[in-house]
Amino acid sequence: MAVSRLLISGGSVLVGSPLRGVVEQVDVLVEDGVILRIGPGLDTVDAERIDASGCFVLPGFVDSHQHLWQTTMRGLTADWDLSEYFWCIRNNHSAAHTPADIFAGTYAGALAALDSGTTTTIDFSHCLNSPDHSDEAVRSIKESGIRAVWCYGLFAVPTDRPAFATLEQRWADARRIRDTQFTGSAKDELVTMGLALTEVGLQPWEATRAEFALARELGVMLTTHANVIWRPDPIPEIEWYHRDGLLGPNQLHSHANTSTDRELSLLAEAGASTCSTPDTELQMGMGFPVFARAAALGVTVGLGGDIQSNNGQDPFTQMRLALQAENVRAALPTLEGEGLPGLNGSPATPREVLHYATLGSAQALGLDDVTGSLEPGKAADILLVRGDGLRQRPVVDPISTIVMHCGIGEVDTVLVAGKVVKRDGRLVHRDPAAAAGLVDQAYERLTAAIEQRGGWKPPMPEGFMETVMQAMAANAPDFALPDRTSS
Repeated sequence: MAVSRLLISGGSVLVGSPLRGVVEQVDVLVEDGVILRIGPGLDTVDAERIDASGCFVLPGFVDSHQHLWQTTMRGLTADWDLSEYFWCIRNNHSAAHTPADIFAGTYAGALAALDSGTTTTIDFSHCLNSPDHSDEAVRSIKESGIRAVWCYGLFAVPTDRPAFATLEQRWADARRIRDTQFTGSAKDELVTMGLALTEVGLQPWEATRAEFALARELGVMLTTHANVIWRPDPIPEIEWYHRDGLLGPNQLHSHANTSTDRELSLLAEAGASTCSTPDTELQMGMGFPVFARAAALGVTVGLGGDIQSNNGQDPFTQMRLALQAENVRAALPTLEGEGLPGLNGSPATPREVLHYATLGSAQALGLDDVTGSLEPGKAADILLVRGDGLRQRPVVDPISTIVMHCGIGEVDTVLVAGKVVKRDGRLVHRDPAAAAGLVDQAYERLTAAIEQRGGWKPPMPEGFMETVMQAMAANAPDFALPDRTSS
């Protein structure tokens, strides 16, 4: 078989870990989808050429928390809090989605991610109302051409006629998907499988324990929403997992905003990861993102975009929100106690958030040996971002320019496993207009169906979240809880 070679030359290349911040004028040689060499003077190699003059050459962004199916409802939740989101989206609109809607939303969302420079994502797919929904979700993510960990969502959407009459039937469908759709490794396949847990307290603790066991049985990554609900006595979910011996590696506990330092340390000790999603966390009442606090305690940390019903596919915005949210959080005690003279620069740095949006997220997904940085032996998931425009010049510091002065409008070329999916600012491997048409049709169909169910924002029952939290408390494990006030 003929060897396929591609040479990216003329650009400013971010070499190795983004935390090092090493940007050099070197070439990148790709062979059969893998980075073969990075260095100067490779222009004599016989290869297809990509001229990166005027561009930063970066690893593709990695999104470690995302719900792609919600692309069907873009912008719906832009002024909602978490209670409204849970009532409207999770308890109502999820039930209206057909398998075709799941395909359209996931497919269009994945293409939008590629268009924005995200080459790897996780898809927390928690609207699987039937086996057909599961099949279409997997088909869409595979056809998109993005690298992904697709996570089978175990949450039981409230529907009039559930396709899964028991938890066991849903678990059997997850086994079916694993056995029929995911037979290769992350080294061999663009899309691998994970398992997305039901939120703690929405089912008996024995069922939660069984979901952890299912992930181990299937040999897949487990991800969950953890510690997101603020209340006078926050539910210590991570502590519960620890007390029951459930924490371990190959786990991603997203958000974790109400976590104590002890709980974050427990994640670190177990080899588990977390992910912050600044857009939704700051808006919806989840509190400050914990990525910096978690990283300081030894937790592997990533950044994510979260719900497509709220946030655009824009990793640059997530980096800047994360950066400045942490600067406010960390500086506030000093400002309140000593005032401005007590500060000594900004606590968070552009290098750090670029790391979390690339290699950090890849580590959180267990894919750091495949992607997340430009190094020989890794997949050629590569991004060319224009740095020669009026908004970028002069380049005083390349990393700061990338984080603070670039955006999705500067994303020129995108490669996934050495395949060019975007060139000269346009997706070339799929038809974006056709994908937009699919998701528009899904939105029109959903609008009619949801109007019959009370509209896009049906009135929330009085005391809804209080009822939910009471149910969560009732489903707590039966062991004693530690005192959370100490940390």
